[in-house]
Amino acid sequence: MDDYQKWLEAAAGIEQDIEYLRLSLPENDIRSLHIALDIYRRNAANNVPWPNPDDLFCITSISHGTHARIATDMRHDYKTAC
Repeated sequence: MDDYQKWLEAAAGIEQDIEYLRLSLPENDIRSLHIALDIYRRNAANNVPWPNPDDLFCITSISHGTHARIATDMRHDYKTAC
């Protein structure tokens, strides 16, 4: 499976989560899932490499007054517990 397919598969999983949780979560949590969905689709379209298993893909909302910006980053120092 190539990186494009991995991002799209992850996006499809988030879509399923949104539909399942839509009625039980606050709107802010659903909005966060929609942001992640948009980023995953954008990463697929822009050929962003899929993270290595030991990397953490971070999505951060940054507020600048009345404007908010979304930033993404890869944390390469993140290691899962064995």
